[in-house]
Amino acid sequence: MEQKISKSSTRAKSKYNKKNYSRTPISFKHAEMEVLNNHCKKYGYSKNGFVVQAVKEKIQRETNKNFDELLKELQPAEENETAKSAEASETEKGEK
Repeated sequence: MEQKISKSSTRAKSKYNKKNYSRTPISFKHAEMEVLNNHCKKYGYSKNGFVVQAVKEKIQRETNKNFDELLKELQPAEENETAKSAEASETEKGEK
């Protein structure tokens, strides 16, 4: 019985992650990965958290905008796309 709970929990987490996150593979030379691993271990970072933070900081430096501001700029476009998708679904179903 416990195995079923574990499998359903895993499926739920996978479904949530697929809906809410994007993944991108990243490659490091072996020595670079060793430096990253050592740094993260020394300062208590997860590798994922460290890389995400580094990307955010780099984007902020290059755009001179706070990362959260950039996210807000995307919101209207995302909301507009969501509305268009919903409209298209209703049209396909003949509900309009």
